[in-house]
Formats: sequence, C-alpha cells, structure tokens
Amino acid sequence: MKKSLLYLCTALGAFSFANAQEFFYDNYNTLTVGNIGTDVAGTGLGQGGYYTFGTGAANTNFQIVADTPTQGNVIQMTGSATATGTWFLFKNFSAAWAARTSGNNVLNLEFDIFTGAATTSKNTARVYIINSDGSTVLGGLSFNLETKALSGIAYYDPNNGGVNPLGTYSFNLGAANAVVNLTASSWVRLGLSYNTVTREVVWKGPGFYVGVTGATPATGTTAPREVDYLHTAGTGNTVSATSKFDNLMVRANATENLLGNSSFNSTTAVFSNIYPNPVTDFASISLIDATINAITIMDINGRVVKSGNSNELASAKIDLSDLTAGIYIMKIETDKGVSTEKIIKK
Repeated sequence: MKKSLLYLCTALGAFSFANAQEFFYDNYNTLTVGNIGTDVAGTGLGQGGYYTFGTGAANTNFQIVADTPTQGNVIQMTGSATATGTWFLFKNFSAAWAARTSGNNVLNLEFDIFTGAATTSKNTARVYIINSDGSTVLGGLSFNLETKALSGIAYYDPNNGGVNPLGTYSFNLGAANAVVNLTASSWVRLGLSYNTVTREVVWKGPGFYVGVTGATPATGTTAPREVDYLHTAGTGNTVSATSKFDNLMVRANATENLLGNSSFNSTTAVFSNIYPNPVTDFASISLIDATINAITIMDINGRVVKSGNSNELASAKIDLSDLTAGIYIMKIETDKGVSTEKIIKK
C-alpha cells in the first residue's frame, strides 16, 4: 500500500466540486428527536423542510431518532403492518433547480441507508426523484427489507415505442442482470443520478455502477421537483418494518458525479484514528486496509468549505485553522467505501 500525506488548504476549497451546486446536505443532527411532520396530508411543513404524507400513516411513522455516536441523528420510517400503505417523506427543491447555473443539467443524489436485521416484512424502502408536476418517477432505488435485494427504478420505454407501455420499471443492478443483495444490519451509501437532457438514469453502490436511458414523461417535464423517501407495503404483508436514512446530499452538476470513485464495497472504511477531535488547527486521518480518494469538509448546513481529490493515500492531514468554531462534517471517500464523520472545530 502506498503511503503519503495529503494537505488540504483554503486554496482547495472548491477543488472537487468546482462546478457543482449544492442544493442541500441533510445529516439531521440539528433536528429534534421525535416527529418530523406536523400532519400526514403533505401540506404542513415539518422539520428540515420535509413534508409527510400517507393514507393510514401517523406522524409517529416519520421520526428523527438518535443512532450510533458516529451516525448521529437519522431519519426512521416505520411502514405498514398490512398489505396496503405507501407513505412518503419528501423535500421540494424546484426553486433551487430553476435557479441553477446554466449547463448543470444532471441531478446527483447520494444517501446512506441502514439495511436492517432479518425480517419477514414485505415492506420496501425507496428513494425517488419526482418530476416537476409530480406525475413521474424519473429515477429511484428500491430496497426489499426482507430479501435485502436492491433494485433500480426508472420511467422507461421497454420497446422504444413498441407494444409494451411506457411506465415505471424495476431493474436488476448486478452484472449480467444479476440481483444485488446488500449486507444485513449495515449502513450503505448509494448514489442516484438523472440527466434531464439525455434522460439517463445512473445507479451506483456496492458492486454496481450501471445506467439506462429513461423515457420522456407522458405529462410534465424531465425537470426534477423533489426527492422522496418512501415505505411501501407488499402483497401478503402482515409485519411492519422500519428503515433508516442519513446524509442525504442533492446537487446539480454538468455530469454524473456519484460517490467520487468508481468502485467500492461499503459505506464505512476502517479507520485507525481521526485526531485530535475536537481540533484546533490540523486534523489527521489514518486508515487501515483502505486508501483515500477524496475528502470534503461541509458545515452543518451542507455547504462545502474544503475539498480535494487524490489517489492511493493511506493518511491525510487537513488544515482547519481558518474555519470558525463549530461542528463540521467530514466526508471521506476511499477505495473501500464512503464514510461521513462529525468533527468539532475549537
């Protein structure tokens, strides 16, 4: 393993995301543990700018909960215990999309999902990009909580104008159309991208990096309006289930730019140490059996304050002396995965 040292200084502040427009980065640590929404009609604005909706749902089905110290606060959704019920937690970014820089026509979305323990529940946990009039799922990911299978979702023309109808289709993400199964009881970081010009949907995660060209929506436009967390019940379901989400990042780019590197295995790299924390000037990172590809420092509002790219680094030293005191999020992209850590600047 090659070992060298990476220094990130103020001059590198926009190095890896120079052309990106960050719409939001939600790690939920500043939100209050408890109900997210004020109603389940999709009309009352809840914590963090989210709305909640679902026939048969209750406010308690959408929660901010305290997870592990490393993960911090996360979203927890509890699904139906019957065969019916699709419940939504969504956030609108249409104004930010309309005001984006010309040429940034690709929506890149990343999030962490907790795969959960074994269950017999038929619920699926999903993340969708919805178009401007709410008529079409432009792209998405669906996770089966019972089988741990992950699928891609896209609005698609299966026959390019043939006899099969346009519609929302599910796609296996593995090589040769194989099913991708995620490891139980693990946090996994996933990426989803939608190109509003070419209509290409890209899915990226452990063991897969694939895409498909979607169809033109029958109504509305290809412009995205919102990101939705969903819980859907399934045929024969009699058991409720929960899912957890964290570290949602939504940005506009000129190109697909998911997860920073093209191959990885999980959301968490193995760290030997991040020190000191709290930090006054320099923070040092050293990894075991992993190498650093990129580091991004964000404030609690999701604004990128420092970032830099490199290759095959086993250690890094980051100059934070110019930052004001407070809590920051360090996103570390490695050859083994992506880890998000909380650091305190004194």
